[in-house]
Amino acid sequence: MTNLQGLHMNKWKIGMLIILVCCSVALAGMQNTPAVYAASTAPQESNGQALTPFKGWSTWNFIGKDPTEAKVLQQAQMLVSSGLAKAGYNYVLLDDFYYLNPTTTVDANGYWATDTSKFPGGLAALASKLHAMGLKFGAYLTPGVPVAAVNKKTKIEGTSDTANQIAVVGKYEKNYNYHNVNYYIDYSKPGAQAFINGWAKELASEGVDFLKMDGVGTFDIPDVQAWATALKNSGRGIVFDLSNDLSISDATTWQANSNAWRTQGDVECYGGCPGNLVSWSSVSSRFNSAASWAKYAEPGAWNDLDAMDVADGSLDGLTNTERQTYMTLWAMAAAPMYMGDDLTKLDSYGKSLLTNSRVLAVDNSGKAAQRLASGNSQVWWKKNSNGTYTVAFFNLASSSAKISVSWSSLGFSGTRALTNLWTNGSLGNGTNGYSASVASHGTLLFNVAA
Repeated sequence: MTNLQGLHMNKWKIGMLIILVCCSVALAGMQNTPAVYAASTAPQESNGQALTPFKGWSTWNFIGKDPTEAKVLQQAQMLVSSGLAKAGYNYVLLDDFYYLNPTTTVDANGYWATDTSKFPGGLAALASKLHAMGLKFGAYLTPGVPVAAVNKKTKIEGTSDTANQIAVVGKYEKNYNYHNVNYYIDYSKPGAQAFINGWAKELASEGVDFLKMDGVGTFDIPDVQAWATALKNSGRGIVFDLSNDLSISDATTWQANSNAWRTQGDVECYGGCPGNLVSWSSVSSRFNSAASWAKYAEPGAWNDLDAMDVADGSLDGLTNTERQTYMTLWAMAAAPMYMGDDLTKLDSYGKSLLTNSRVLAVDNSGKAAQRLASGNSQVWWKKNSNGTYTVAFFNLASSSAKISVSWSSLGFSGTRALTNLWTNGSLGNGTNGYSASVASHGTLLFNVAA
């Protein structure tokens, strides 16, 4: 008995030692983290996905309400042949309007049924073709339990419960396609989590690598938590992205349960700019929200500013100067970069923006920049792990402007060498600061040497 007690005591001591070492390492890491980037106390999503902001292409802006397998594969081929996939744009995201009306039709398990007139082999066939191209596949849904599953009392897989037993009948979740298609779920019911678990496993079995959950608000926190759990246990690594215009008051909840969250509504300007995807007004509206949300971005958890439509000048509706500013803001915000353009019309300037390795490194740095001040002349900055600084000047005004930054405002002094990150050209040395004239709606993105 004495030997056995000693064995237990040794195990206890070893366990305590491991805990103390882990705590010491964690504390050291926090001490080396600039306070400006340590604003969040909630743990980020722990599924191991999206350690850098995801990149790719989405069906929504250009294809919109009529996605088909043929259209998706055409754009996917362009990602590969243009070199964009090699540069990191490897997610192909299927958005809304791919499924049959969930008020009347669901699959055998009570989940959304793919419209096979648009996707003949279903999601699994599309995913398989994209995977064969070296790409990853993203799917879309909105929270809740489908009305048809409730009406049919579909059995919840692995339980004795049925879909009607978990539904809040008459209370509808938000859906932008068929509208009142899903009822709220009462997560106090025994079969609720099992229903979501089964749906997540079905998506995983179909080869889904990414899930966008749309129509999410504070009222959907139980759904977000249920899906976060289900996706982590689905047997497949799946990036979890929330949409749209989520409340910043719940930022730590989004951060703890998802890999990215939309900070505003759609960047697409719809009827406000006929024939174009976006406008300068819709793009420039992102500056304030990007600044407000910056402290919540970290590896595995990102502020999603929506699509980055800079690939096709004529379709985008922006000048080249504005396109460069658009991508610079996304990079400084460490935001996901997914295009909504028609990639068959990719122009050389758009490609040069999207494949600039120095600017992509800014996006992948793991930190969202801070803004020093609001207004038309803005300075954004972030300190890099190697001791350098990345600084961006933005001129939102309708005429050129001189913009300045003092090194003291960034926490250092002296003379530093400066490099234009868009051109890789030298800007000379800056002593105690730097000033430059920036074109209307333009940007200057530069590195300050250590």
